[in-house]
Amino acid sequence: MRIKLILEPKYEEPEIHICGRERNEELKELYETVNTAVNVEIAGYNEHEIYRLLTNEIIRIYTQNKKVYAVTARGIFELHKRLYEMEQLLGEKNFLRISNSELVNIRKIRRLDTSLTGTIRMFLANENETYVSRRYVTKIKQALGL
Repeated sequence: MRIKLILEPKYEEPEIHICGRERNEELKELYETVNTAVNVEIAGYNEHEIYRLLTNEIIRIYTQNKKVYAVTARGIFELHKRLYEMEQLLGEKNFLRISNSELVNIRKIRRLDTSLTGTIRMFLANENETYVSRRYVTKIKQALGL
């Protein structure tokens, strides 16, 4: 098995390609391993239904009235975990804490408005927008290389 790392400006986010002559058990296992490592699944609850949410589809996670919610393109889902548990599960590579009550998916940040004094206004995928708490502005700037 060969592994290549290709660095080119045309790739806006990392891609993983698994190539083979034909579908076999080895390729299936490799796909499942990579998919599990890259896309952690989380149970999201909407009324009386349970949905499987992949981390790459989550735009933001926030708390409201002592409950934790995940926002995706499909809607808003309640999570049965605490915000700090979600932060540990998702890691700092993909999600950033922007306030005491919110995490955002780094890949879903579309643009930033720094014209407001002491804070940052974030525009996320699907017309979502949120604000970075003053306490986290420096940390966010460092994480995003600003």
